[in-house]
Order: sequence, then structure tokens, then C-alpha cells
Amino acid sequence: MFVSKIEKDELDLLPYITFKGEIHRISTKQKAVEAAAWLSRQPVLGFDTETKPRFSAGKMFKPALLQLATKDRSYLFHLKKTGLPKELLDVLSRADIVKVGAAVKDDIVGLQRYEPFTPEGFVDLQDMANDYGIVEKSVRKLSAIVLGKKVSKAQQITNWETFPLTGAQALYAATDAYVCYKIYNTFLQHGEEIKSPRQRMYEEVLEQATALLHDEPDVIANMANVSALIKNTFGFWWVGFYCVQENPPQLVLGPFQGPTACTRIPYGRGVCGTAWEKQETIIVPDVDKFPGHIACSARSQSEIVVPVFDNNGKVRAVLDIDSEKQNTFDKLDKQYLEKITGLFKSMY
Repeated sequence: MFVSKIEKDELDLLPYITFKGEIHRISTKQKAVEAAAWLSRQPVLGFDTETKPRFSAGKMFKPALLQLATKDRSYLFHLKKTGLPKELLDVLSRADIVKVGAAVKDDIVGLQRYEPFTPEGFVDLQDMANDYGIVEKSVRKLSAIVLGKKVSKAQQITNWETFPLTGAQALYAATDAYVCYKIYNTFLQHGEEIKSPRQRMYEEVLEQATALLHDEPDVIANMANVSALIKNTFGFWWVGFYCVQENPPQLVLGPFQGPTACTRIPYGRGVCGTAWEKQETIIVPDVDKFPGHIACSARSQSEIVVPVFDNNGKVRAVLDIDSEKQNTFDKLDKQYLEKITGLFKSMY
């Protein structure tokens, strides 16, 4: 599973990625037509453009370079010399040829300043990154997270209208398009790791809860913040904690978000008391079918209760979440809510 972000000190330790295939520098219309013939037979192409840097407000430059790459070939089109011939526009307009890059809309707009065309088959890595729960989406960060290698930015701020390109410029440009190709194919190989919106929401909640509880030893204050965080993120009908009282053995209402609730629940009674007794998470798809369910409100239709353990494995509280709909909770909720309650272990 890919991490959501990477710190600069981690990125700095990674090896560089460099394109090692053939680099074709295209500077005539005829060579562009010949290159387009080969590119038109490829199912996937890494895509990028390079534009002369602008250091002050004023004239907007057209892209100077168009890069299209596979695993072993990279074509660099000097657009000021080649323009966009029909054959190359056909490649950019075909839906059956995937052109994959990052922030592709800006690149497309720049190319359309040469010739109008209808872009088809473009895939933005930043959109794909969302599906995998990755929040840092520059090509440099995506390469580090997905490929475990960093991209050199040594030639980023150079004059891309220079002709001919230096060797360093050509390698940089070829590598940028190749990296997009490589990231895309690596994403496809990890398709089973695509994260649902609900999973990404839970990961954000877990990250925020970790930050909120860091260096704050007060259990009640932390329960209040976690209840509010879950309630505000998911909109569940009721979210709160019941705290264990030993004598007599019962759960006493703690911090919560939602309407008024049962104040005390005996050990082993209802969903909360049973979760305490069994020391395990209980998911109830339909509360009316749970034996001995304690109905604090008829509006509660499904429920999940997660024990809160201390470092010795003793239950000290339970996290109770109710929904107005049946079948709201599943193993994903269980997985992340157990991680969230696990943050309380060291506070007892």
C-alpha cells in the first residue's frame, strides 16, 4: 500500500530515476510525422511539455517542447520548428491511446495555442493518486511514493526554446515523460489498493486524531475531540464514549455528539455492555435483531461498538456509534475505529 505523503528528508535519501532508452529529438515536420506513425501504435504514452520560464508578468510563452515516451523510447518535439502536424494531432485526439501526465489540463491548453484539437485519452496522475489515498501529487513526490525514486529538477528552470537542447536538458525532458509512464503502469499493477472515498475519510480522521491526542494526557478531553471529529466527518447520528465503572460494573455516559442518550448501561447488557464483556468490536446491521438491545432511541437502526483498551489489555471504555440507517457499518469501519481507539492506550 502506498503512503499518503513523504517527507523531504526521506525523499532526499532516494536514488535518482533516469530514462535509459532511446531519446529522439524531433526538429522537422517530416520527422514529426514519422514519429507520430510509431507513437500511434502504442497503447500508453507518458506525456509532458516544457515551456520557457517566465520571470515577470507579461507575455505567455507557448510550450517549447512536447514529450511522449514509452518504457524504452522518448520523443522530444521542438514545437517551434515542427508545429503540430495532423498526424501528431491524431495521436493527441485518439481515445484508444492513453496519454498520461500530471496536471495535464494546463499542458493541453498550451498545445491548443498551436492548433485547435479535441483531447481524448488523457489521464491525469493527480486524479489517480486520489484513488490510492496519496495526497502529495507533484511528479517528484509521486515518483518517490510510487516508484521509490526521486526525479532530478536540475534542468527545470532553463530556456526550453534553446536549439539544440543540451544533453542534460534532453535527458531531463525524456525522463519526465518516462516517469509519468512508469507511475501509471505501477498504479495499474496495484489496482487492488485503490482506496474508496470512505477509506480516505477514515485515514484523514486517523491522522487528525493522532495530532489532536499527541501530548494531551486528559482522556475526557480527547474523547470529546474524537467524538466531534468522527461526527463532523461522517455525519453519523450518534457518536460517543461510555466509560467503565467498576463498582457496580457498568458503563457511564462520557463525551458524545448527538441527542441525549442512556446514562448507564450494565455489564453484559445491550451492544455496549456485550462489547465490554466479550472485549471485542461488535457490528450490528439491524439493532432490532440484536438480543437484549437497549433502545435509547427508536431512530437508531444500526450500530458499531469498539472497546477502548489500556496498555494492559483491560477495557476502560467503549466507543459507540449509531446510524439512522441499517447496514451502515462493516469491516472498514471496524479496522479504522480500532486504530482510533488504540490511540487511547497510553493514557490510562
